[in-house]
Amino acid sequence: MLIGAFGCLPALAGGAITLKAMANSKQVVRNHEYSANLWRNVPVERLFPDMMGIREAHARERRPQDGRGWRRMAVSEETACGRALSGQLGELAAAHGCRSAVRATYLDVSGGTAATVAIVTFKDTDGVKELEHILEEAQSNEADYGVRALPARGTQWKDAARAGSGGTFCLDRHTPVFVAVTAGPADGRKAGKLPFPWGKRDWDQRADRSPWGYSAVGLAQEVAAQLVRESRAAQA
Repeated sequence: MLIGAFGCLPALAGGAITLKAMANSKQVVRNHEYSANLWRNVPVERLFPDMMGIREAHARERRPQDGRGWRRMAVSEETACGRALSGQLGELAAAHGCRSAVRATYLDVSGGTAATVAIVTFKDTDGVKELEHILEEAQSNEADYGVRALPARGTQWKDAARAGSGGTFCLDRHTPVFVAVTAGPADGRKAGKLPFPWGKRDWDQRADRSPWGYSAVGLAQEVAAQLVRESRAAQA
């Protein structure tokens, strides 16, 4: 019996080695440089899908709080950070080695809100964690909204119409990308001051612009999630 038991040990060891080899064969080694250059490596249709925000046909009826749907209207051929970004966001991005900023403009399904998305890439994201804070401050103080509006056919979307901003980093250490969005009225009108008695305080005025800010943040999160999916799928 002892001989039989010891005879099984080599077989068990061999089986363990085989299982380890199979597990290793399924491991994916992520390529940081590939993910950092998604804007070059992935077709524009997958960077900026034609439709964003509604993954299921009847999601709006079942879960209206999940966010509005967006249709892509324009994509910029320019990739220079200085042409895509403005204000403090542009200054900070340049100071920390912004490599590229590609933009697309989306129109929500109601046709009333336009939003320009900028996919901003860095060599790494160390030291640029305050980008989100800058856009939050811009929203609160009605300062420069960070992303230059990219005009789109059929709209009057322009810088002067920007009324909300938001952004987020891709939640993936292999994808050093920041997504920034500015949103506002698609017809080009500038968000004005609320009349009395609704606009008595500064807070009231900020609240009037907050829907555009929420839309910008939601779209930024959607695009960031799309980029992470693309990065992982391409290297699986």
